[in-house]
Amino acid sequence: MTNYIENAPHDPSTLQGLLPEHDMTDINETGELDLPEVVVPSIATSSMRVGLSISIPTMRKLDKKATREVLAHNNAKTGSANVHKKLVSSTLHTELTKLVSAIRTAHRLQTVPWGDLGDRLVANENLIDYKNEMEEFEREFWALSERVIAAYPNDKARAEEALGDMFNPNEYPSVAEFRTKFKFSFPIEVVPDIGDWRVDVGNQAVKEARDQYKQVVVERVNKVKQDLADRLKEPLERMSKGLDYVEEADKTGFRNTLVDNILNIVKLIRTCNLGADPALTAIQKQLEATLAGVTPDKLRHSPTLRAKTKSEVDKIISTLPSLGF
Repeated sequence: MTNYIENAPHDPSTLQGLLPEHDMTDINETGELDLPEVVVPSIATSSMRVGLSISIPTMRKLDKKATREVLAHNNAKTGSANVHKKLVSSTLHTELTKLVSAIRTAHRLQTVPWGDLGDRLVANENLIDYKNEMEEFEREFWALSERVIAAYPNDKARAEEALGDMFNPNEYPSVAEFRTKFKFSFPIEVVPDIGDWRVDVGNQAVKEARDQYKQVVVERVNKVKQDLADRLKEPLERMSKGLDYVEEADKTGFRNTLVDNILNIVKLIRTCNLGADPALTAIQKQLEATLAGVTPDKLRHSPTLRAKTKSEVDKIISTLPSLGF
């Protein structure tokens, strides 16, 4: 097997350079992909595994009694409709729900998928920024949660009046129990290293475990690449559509985030492109060159720049379906 440690470029701060360009075509005698063992420890030293666990009470509940009454009143069949009620009507809770959504989005935008259980990877280069942003979100989350908890008794009292006969006191937990329904954590852990397999399980078991884990890594690497390519499609199509006009009277209108939305993904590709995949690297460099110095205001005021940028973006969009990771 090729000595990838000596021959492959490796930047320990990013997830790029972990696999040489030709590694995905190394096939052994059995016709299976021969994944170099250096891949797993390289990923382990270049990234961290992160998770996000966040929850709040929904403050909505299915009212079975009201559902039966509505179905009976309308001669409708069971299961054709449901009545859900708001246990409380709270602007603070609405704000908290929006914050939770923003936190989940930020977590996803700065990471790439790793496995099927919700774990994700963050490159070491981005780890500090990720951790700082999540810690700030955590402070906001708990500050707003405390306000929601403090307002809960009064919100419950108002709900009794608002819901009338639909109010059921048994559906409202105590303040202490209500508090336990708010959770926020973002564990940061090392990526398991294939070298951690223990010899006391037997040589054959170790070999089988290593072989299985190699295949798992191959599948996860390809999922990361596909995720990066998929993320580009929507903002690129949005840019292409937004730039598709010549005269001011026909302008489509686009937001100031038009360029940044794409550049943020380009940055993620630069740090999380496992194995420096040549197709993704080419797209990354092409977008960096195309959008260098480009701003939404310049695009709004220059038909020439709009046409040039749209042309380059359309070329990239046309290549995305052929990547096929």
